[in-house]
Amino acid sequence: MKQRIANKENGAGPLRKIIEQARMEHGISMTELTVLAIQNDPYRQDTPAGHEVARWFAEQIQRFVQFGSVHLRGLHYLISSSDDVLKVNGKPYENNDLDWTWLQEHASKAARWLGYVAWDRIIDQRNERPKIYVPDNETRTGWKAGEGAFIQMPVSAEAALPRPWASFEARQAYRIILFGEKTSLDSILLPVAQQVGGELLLPTGESSETMVAEMASRIAADGRPAVILYFSDFDPAGRQMAVSVARKVQAHRDLSYPELTIELHPVAMTLEQVKRYGLPSTPLKETERRADRWREVMGHEQTEIDAMIALHPNELRRIAQDAVRPFFDRTLKGRALEAQQEWEQEANARMRAHPRYREALSRLSDAIDTLREAPADTLHEASERFEALQQELGDQLAAGIDLPEIVLPEPEIDTSTVPRPLFTTDDDYVTATRRLIDHKRLNGEHE
Repeated sequence: MKQRIANKENGAGPLRKIIEQARMEHGISMTELTVLAIQNDPYRQDTPAGHEVARWFAEQIQRFVQFGSVHLRGLHYLISSSDDVLKVNGKPYENNDLDWTWLQEHASKAARWLGYVAWDRIIDQRNERPKIYVPDNETRTGWKAGEGAFIQMPVSAEAALPRPWASFEARQAYRIILFGEKTSLDSILLPVAQQVGGELLLPTGESSETMVAEMASRIAADGRPAVILYFSDFDPAGRQMAVSVARKVQAHRDLSYPELTIELHPVAMTLEQVKRYGLPSTPLKETERRADRWREVMGHEQTEIDAMIALHPNELRRIAQDAVRPFFDRTLKGRALEAQQEWEQEANARMRAHPRYREALSRLSDAIDTLREAPADTLHEASERFEALQQELGDQLAAGIDLPEIVLPEPEIDTSTVPRPLFTTDDDYVTATRRLIDHKRLNGEHE
């Protein structure tokens, strides 16, 4: 799918048009449709200031890194070491936390959301390298030698004759993505991801812009509906992370992938889980601006998901498996294997019905006898001639056989018991946006 990018004219981009149209149709303010902080929300980048800083960032990329990708931290050092780069406010760009934060949180985001810089140009890992597992599933067919054909001396002509084979990979109904706040979740979630053929994305803290963009691109290329299952600490920041990912996914869909179908479910940690397993809590930081509202609604302090990993790892794995279950058909692999076996039986029957099948066996039988009688000093050359004969006969049979059609079984799932997602592309823009805002503000938490 060809990616659409924002118009580089102020206010003309797709995301700005969407939020403006919603504002006018519903008679509400722009603030009421803003989920993240204004400087972080994708729908609020398309402003004169946003374009100015985006152009500045694109100029630095063009100057310092003309080709390939660049790590944001590395770009920061390249710019600050030049001693001649001025920011949009006319002040020198320096090697300090203030300018680094501005580059990372404002300039780089505006440049990518507004289409000045491609998403894959930037590597913006802010902490340790995230752990990422992405499966590779495909169905293949071909020809291979039978059992016993690869020992030093073939056991029989039939075993040495190449035969049709197939690798059946029936696709599940959903692309399943396990998304976690911490790399420490790897030991719990990786086995689950591997079991269901799903992705595992584990940044440290807030996910990067590039990570979410690449995830959206993979979902679009996959073509199936996707479900994102989110795991984070029980605290305001952890709750915010699921909202941030959902908002960015919403924007990528509106900006580049209009056919994308995604839903996101927060899975852990919840207040109910903290209480059920008696997990230890620590006071919220004094600098946490959301602390009073959190205590008012939750009646509890904060609990790290690491406590669950340490004290109840099997229960956390069960929680993950329960979250995956409605979107995954556990019978599909077995049914695909049965279909594969039936296919190979039919393909081999067609091979044996080939008019030159008996001739091929006779020639291989004679070649095996010759190979057995070959002197030790000529065994290597005799083996090469035998392998060439295998290839020749395999090609002859393959050219004369119409292999059976591959018919993969359909997944059978029931999502009727799945709770309402935090975000779904089935909702219109305003409904989805308001739900994210309510979740962020802890509105309706009693429900």
